[in-house]
Order: sequence, then C-alpha cells, then structure tokens
Amino acid sequence: MATASISKPLPSASASASASALRSEGKRISRIVFIALLLDILSFTIILPLLPRSLEAYKAREGADSSTLLGWTLQHVTQLRELILANAGARASRFLQQGARADLVLLGGLLGSVYSLLQCIVAPIIGRPRIGNIVWTVLWVFSGSFESFLAARIIAGLSEGNVQLSTTIIADVTDPQTRSHGMALVGIAFAVGFTIGPSIGAFFSRMNIESQATTTFGYAPFAVAAVFSLALLLTESLYLYFKLPETKNFNSQRNITSASADSAVAALDSGNEEPLQSQLQPQPGARLMQERQKTKSILRQLNYVHFAYLFFFSGMEYTLTFLTHDRFNFSNAQQGKLLGFIGITSTLLQGGYVRRRQILVAQGMAGCTLGLLSIALCCIKADAKDMLRPSWWLWAGALGFAVASATVVNCLNSMVSLVGADDGSTGRRLGDFRSAGQIGRALGPMFSCTLYWLAGASTCYMVGAVAVAAITLAFVSVIPASTVMHSSGLKKSQ
Repeated sequence: MATASISKPLPSASASASASALRSEGKRISRIVFIALLLDILSFTIILPLLPRSLEAYKAREGADSSTLLGWTLQHVTQLRELILANAGARASRFLQQGARADLVLLGGLLGSVYSLLQCIVAPIIGRPRIGNIVWTVLWVFSGSFESFLAARIIAGLSEGNVQLSTTIIADVTDPQTRSHGMALVGIAFAVGFTIGPSIGAFFSRMNIESQATTTFGYAPFAVAAVFSLALLLTESLYLYFKLPETKNFNSQRNITSASADSAVAALDSGNEEPLQSQLQPQPGARLMQERQKTKSILRQLNYVHFAYLFFFSGMEYTLTFLTHDRFNFSNAQQGKLLGFIGITSTLLQGGYVRRRQILVAQGMAGCTLGLLSIALCCIKADAKDMLRPSWWLWAGALGFAVASATVVNCLNSMVSLVGADDGSTGRRLGDFRSAGQIGRALGPMFSCTLYWLAGASTCYMVGAVAVAAITLAFVSVIPASTVMHSSGLKKSQ
C-alpha cells in the first residue's frame, strides 16, 4: 500500500500540466480573438457618427424624385405625417411639427431595425460568410444612390456575426475559472472600438470625394471613411487566416484532461474499503434532472431580460446621434466626440470591474435608467429655453450609457456561458442568447425612432427610462445572485 500511495500522484501531476498548457493556449487564442474583434468593431463604428448626415445627403440627391426608393418612401412618410398633424392639431409634438426634417429620424430607425433583424436571423447559424463584411464595405464605398446604400446595409446585417463567433470561441477555449476574464475582453474590444471608431469616421469625413450625380455606383457620401473601414476588415481577415487555429475540438481536449485527473483521484481512493463517492451519491438521476430544469429556467429568464433590455437600450442609443444632429446640429466631429466619450468611459470601467455579475448587471441597468432620464431632462430644458447648445445633462446621459455599455451585456454573456458550463452546449446557449438580444435590437430602433417622431425626444427618453427601471427590478427579483453556482452544481452532480 505504501508503494501504491507513492506512485499514484504521478498521473495527477501529468494531468495538471496538460490542463495548465490548455489554459495558456486558451489565453493566447483569446488575445487573438480580441485583436480581430477590435479591428472589426473599429470598422463597424466608423459609420455611426456619419449616418444622420449620410441620410441627409441622399435625401438632398434624390428625396424629391418619387421614382427612386428614397423619394417614394419619403413621399408616403410625408403623407402620414400630414394626416397625423391634421388630426392632432396643436396636440402634435413640437418635433413632428418641424416638417420634413423630422422624417430623417424615422428613416434612420428603419435602417437600424433592418440591419439588426438580419443579424438576428443569422446569429444561430453564423460562422460562415465572413467575406460578406468585405462585400458590404466595398458596396458602401460606391453607394451613389440610397438603393445601393440600403443593399450594402442588408449585406452587412446578414454578415455581421463576429461578436457571436468571438464569444463562442472564447467560451470554447476558456474554463469556468477564466471565462469571465475572456468575456471581459469582448467588452473591452467594444469599449475601445466605440472610443476610437467614431473619431476615425469623423476625421475621414473631412476628405470628400463623393459624386454629386445620382448614380447607382458613384462614390458614397464620406467614401474615404468607407475605404478606411474596408482596409481594417482586410487586415482583420488576413490576421485571422494566419493566426487563429481551429478551436472546434478544444473542449474535447479539456474533457480528456479533466477525466485523467478524475481517474487519478479515483485511483488514490481505490485502496479504501468503502469509497467516498459511493457514500455521497444517493439517487443521482433525480438530482441531475432537477438541476437541468433549473438551468433551463435560468437561461430562459436571462434570454427574456436580454431581449427586453436591448429593445429599449439599443433603440434609445440609436436615436442619440439623430437627437444631437436635429436638436443641436452636431457636426461629424462633435458626434465623434460624444460617442468617443461613451467609449473611453466604458473602457475605464471595464478591466477588473466585471466580477460580481448579477450586481453589476443591476448597476449597469440603473446607470442606463439615470442616463435616459438625464437626456430627457436635457431635451425638456432645450425645448423650454429654445437652446441650441446642449446642457451638461446630455453628457450625464452619455455617462449613464457608458456605465450600461461597460457592464450589462458583457456580464449577462458571462452568466449565460457559465450556467451549465462544460456541458457541450455553450455555443448553442450563446447563440440563443444573442438571438434574443438581436430581436430586441431589431425592433428597438424602429420603436424608439417612431416614438421620437410622434411624441418628441423628451417623451421618448422618459418612456425608455421608466421601461429600463422596470426591467432592472424584474431582473433583481427573478434572477438569483447565485446563478453561476448552478453550473458548478450541475457539474458535481454529474
């Protein structure tokens, strides 16, 4: 027995070394994914500060021609607006009474919803046509008409699944102990991208090579910014091709290593007359079934929260650049500064701040609520005093958005990846979770922009604040603080 006790720890030490090597490789792959995702988000965010003025440029080119798609759409929107004004009279919102300028917000909401709806469709099956990102950006460069620009955004929506793919890869190559750190890299990539990307877009918007004629494949408004976006995507594609290894079987390797370690522990106990495992496993089937039902219930609740939160948050966030363009006539550079402020503040709040997930989700939602209230107050003050410059309430609202961006979705992602961890379904769970969020993102911009168009900015943001506050209370009441523990509990019961 003495000889056995000396020789048995050797397999355990070997398994531990293999686990350490896998963990190091997982961290290396996570860093590769982070760099690629950062390039992708930089490319994606370049267009954000340019969108209101891009639509304005297309409207100036072809808005009066009812034979074009844009002209036909604006003609029907104008008829609807005039019908509402005729029925509402003085009760109509001040914004709606502005006339054709107000229609830009509704058009922007339609574009945002189409883009996110297509993302929602492809999220569960993504992993394919990465070239679609490059195709849409090339088409953006040469979008001389609104029709070609719309086609470019449709292709973009069908191709933009890199966040879903990145979170799935990170979930595959990390274990439950390192997964929060890996998911934090996704949030940091978002924060840095939203800090720098809009400023890059604003910078290149000064270099104007757009064509003035209405042609299908003339240069788009702000085409130089589109060319730089294309360069980032090409760089990302080459980087991934040469650096990213296949991760499909990474979990299988970890499970083999874990099984080796468990076998070593079992071997150490083999000399006992009554093994400890047999004493601690009464009726394993019933407990396992109960844990699985609990896990499904928690995942379903997290999906509902994700949908409801992003329905309001993404919609309100999407209207922000249209608010500053319409109400305060922000230039592209000013738009870039506002979005950059949100991004850099979110970056500073990342790092080690994403540990206690349930608490941070609630804090982020509370920050979003206060941010929406601040923007509503900014609009109320601007309307009352007919101000042309934003008050500090706008920047307070941007701070609230930054807190929400730094915490909520990132921590929810981490919670979903850890509930039922290592059961082989991480990719599917994250796909379902992201699809629920994308449905919210698909419907949110259209809802918020329609509300903005009908009732004005202050009402729109006030409704958003009340709704997010209600979602926060529901989340705290329904989702247990020990959610992540169910994953470990399930694993032990197996």
